[in-house]
Amino acid sequence: MVAGKEGCPCTNEAAALSSLTERSCEVASTGEPGVLFKMGGYCVPISYGSSKCLLHDLHNDPACFVDGDDIIPPYCFRAFCYVDADVCARESNERVYRSDYFNIDSGVDVFYSYSTCNSTSDDWLGPVDGKVEPVNLGQITIKANIPRYVLPMMYKRDPISNEILNVMGSEYYDNSVPYEGVYPSFAEKIMKFSQGDIKNITYTHRSKVSSDLHPTSSFTAAVQDIQDGLVDMSVGPFWITGERLLMSAFTVPIVYDKVFLVIPKPGADEGFMQQVSKVLQPFTYKLWGLVISIIVVSGLLSVWFADRPKARADHWPRLRRKKMRRKKTRLH
Repeated sequence: MVAGKEGCPCTNEAAALSSLTERSCEVASTGEPGVLFKMGGYCVPISYGSSKCLLHDLHNDPACFVDGDDIIPPYCFRAFCYVDADVCARESNERVYRSDYFNIDSGVDVFYSYSTCNSTSDDWLGPVDGKVEPVNLGQITIKANIPRYVLPMMYKRDPISNEILNVMGSEYYDNSVPYEGVYPSFAEKIMKFSQGDIKNITYTHRSKVSSDLHPTSSFTAAVQDIQDGLVDMSVGPFWITGERLLMSAFTVPIVYDKVFLVIPKPGADEGFMQQVSKVLQPFTYKLWGLVISIIVVSGLLSVWFADRPKARADHWPRLRRKKMRRKKTRLH
């Protein structure tokens, strides 16, 4: 783990940092040669971030040098190292980021990883407020990824049979096998129209770790690589979603998808039975049966209890008349 995980080992970027002669400096604490960071402005040794998983910030970032009761920022205790972004994206599932200490014009393009050192970048990684400086694209080389094969938009051919592939295999991670299709051709035409402003466009695959972060969408995974700085852009038929807009800007759409919801057209039945059934629609048939049963039973009970006092009132006069007739019969 000292030199990173298998598939994403630490690399030595000392030569790249020492090439920045206009930013060379001397580390005050040790006197060894160093380089000034674009952000922060402090001097770090040429060996900063190289070869091993170390607490590089703890020993070099002035924000980590505190006195008294001041709290040391958590990121100072996070190990990381510089890595080869292409190797890590192809051979591992480690999270890799492009260093923003070195802009494109500096000629230094280095990448780092915390996860290959069993660490995390959550303490400091996040959106940074500020303006984006304009960049001169004179003869720039753009690195783009392809989310997946979509015929005839973008695809590869089998290296042996030359057959067009619509299912991704091991060749998807082989950058020596070229991409073909509508979108790569369109990008090539843009490069020609730039008249040298775009020198070249190289294509690669999305990283394996982005697929782990977004297992349900290869296109969102491809945009994640842009946010992480592994590629400059992604080529494909993307839907512009809120989640993706938070990670990257999009070009002006060249194709619009119109989505419609189609349902059966409701019929207009004005028949007598249809009108009658509308009266019953608020309740189910079972509920209607229960309501009618309650009404019938209630009516019968009300009639029953209402007639009983009258029946009693009629019963006693009839009984007395019968008794009187019996008495008269006996007297005769």
